[in-house]
Amino acid sequence: METVKDEERLRRLRILEEKLCDPRSTGNVDCLLDTVTALVSDCDHPAIRRMKNVEAYTSRYEDFASEIIDLRMKASNYDLIKVIGRSAFGEVQLVRHKSTRQVFAMKLLSKVEMIKRSDSTFFWEERHIMAHANSEWILKLHFAFQDHKYLYMVMDYMPGGDLVSLMSNYDIPEKWAKFYTMEIVLALDVIHGMGFVHRDVKPDNMLIDKYGHLKLADFGTCMRMGPDGLVRASNAVGTPDYISPEVLQSQNGEGVYGRECDWWAVGIFLYEMLIGDPPFYADSLVGTYGKIMDHRNSLQFPDDVEISKEAKSLIRGLLTDRVKRLGKNSVDEIKQHPFFINEQWSFDNLRDSIPPVVPDLSSDDDTRNFDDIEKSDALDESFPVPKAFVGNHLPFVGFTYNGDYQLCGGKLKPADVVDTISNNHVNNVGSEAILQLEKLLERERDGRRKLEDRQAMLCAQLEEFSQREVRSKKVIADTDKELALLKHDLKEIQRKAEIEADARRKMELNYGDVKI
Repeated sequence: METVKDEERLRRLRILEEKLCDPRSTGNVDCLLDTVTALVSDCDHPAIRRMKNVEAYTSRYEDFASEIIDLRMKASNYDLIKVIGRSAFGEVQLVRHKSTRQVFAMKLLSKVEMIKRSDSTFFWEERHIMAHANSEWILKLHFAFQDHKYLYMVMDYMPGGDLVSLMSNYDIPEKWAKFYTMEIVLALDVIHGMGFVHRDVKPDNMLIDKYGHLKLADFGTCMRMGPDGLVRASNAVGTPDYISPEVLQSQNGEGVYGRECDWWAVGIFLYEMLIGDPPFYADSLVGTYGKIMDHRNSLQFPDDVEISKEAKSLIRGLLTDRVKRLGKNSVDEIKQHPFFINEQWSFDNLRDSIPPVVPDLSSDDDTRNFDDIEKSDALDESFPVPKAFVGNHLPFVGFTYNGDYQLCGGKLKPADVVDTISNNHVNNVGSEAILQLEKLLERERDGRRKLEDRQAMLCAQLEEFSQREVRSKKVIADTDKELALLKHDLKEIQRKAEIEADARRKMELNYGDVKI
């Protein structure tokens, strides 16, 4: 009977181990390391360390936590090039990794602000979507890490800027609008397929890569749909001009909505590209919301702007009540609309097609498509020193992510993390886990040493190339000097030859005179 119990405990433990090591979840080795560092950070205060058990834990693991922090990625691994964006919770920086020299966009989110506004911040959803979408239409997350003040997300840099800049620099013809609308439809289909509603679709969140294609970004308002495909939220999230009627109604706690709220925003986006302004713009927020709620009467097309009947049909099909809105049942309702029929692009070949505008770039860190933004310390806020255990850093356990170089080289086997079964008995799970963490840390040290050796070798090669370049420059300089001397000698010889030729002509003339 005891053996049966042990087997059942073993089975349940293995299920936990699989969850622990599943790279699709936050319950991985990074999560365990985050837990150690978070607990040490939250406990390392005089008032809290007075407790005997807390002091025992902190004293035992503070060096271990410090070494974890030292070995893991941090903001100091990057050189700041320029601030390219700012939000209510932080800023976006263009950075270059000091070792690889790769350029990234790095988003900083204030931990203090995340805690203050926990009801309206969805950083877990944003991290999950960018890390796991694996789509050419979605901005990719390469790394996520944290320190005492900030969460950091290191993403692809989109040097083309956003659609707002493009719309301000060009009068968008209907053909271009068709292309960009098709791309954003494909991007939203990816988000919806992952089980999320974006809720803040607008040109500001549509970024242009170096080839001119769109990628959807800024998933801080995304919310996971329930089994019925709906979300339930009591606050209106989004940007006023793009908010759908059902989202406005939900702020009273009366309604629910689904992915169709994103298709409403696509209708606003298409109208704005073709007309120049969003359809429900008003001088006040109340006026805008009033027009949105009365969209049946307030949606108008100006007579002085030429727009096809297919474009009007699609816009009307998107800017209507959610129960009959295009895309409510399937994205195919939108894809099959006559507006998208053309001889150049289809939803299947779009990514392989040449976009209407391809950014003119001079380097990998060209920022000409971004406004100049001063770096600000407005959100440089730390948690106050606690008088009792608060656990300020615990909500962020598991946020760390490394998409380009997985710890220990990929998916971990459960046995690599926890080895808890001995002689059919389960014991010392916590101690064994810590031992395994120490082993993992040692592997990380080895990896770091190898990287440092590699860096030293590359530096040596770079120095050798630099010396070769110096020698080459010297040879070129010497050659140029010798060439200059030869040119000088040639001119001197030519001058002397001309003098001798003149003298010869004079002598021939004198000889002729004497002979006569």
